[in-house]
Amino acid sequence: MLDYILNTAQAFEREHGIAPDVIYINPLHYEQLTRFSPELFEPGNRLQLGFRLVIVPANVLAHPAASLL
Repeated sequence: MLDYILNTAQAFEREHGIAPDVIYINPLHYEQLTRFSPELFEPGNRLQLGFRLVIVPANVLAHPAASLL
């Protein structure tokens, strides 16, 4: 899931010439992230994704989407 989210961010940057500051995900995406990349959510983690994750309902969003706010 992390690879897919990073690819989504990179595709946005290639298309628009600027990196996104938000990636929208649904609760299932979030669950997969916490299961397969728990280090992202550990206290004191120094790894920075470069964007915020915003969780929206699954019936609104099937796949991660990037945006610049």
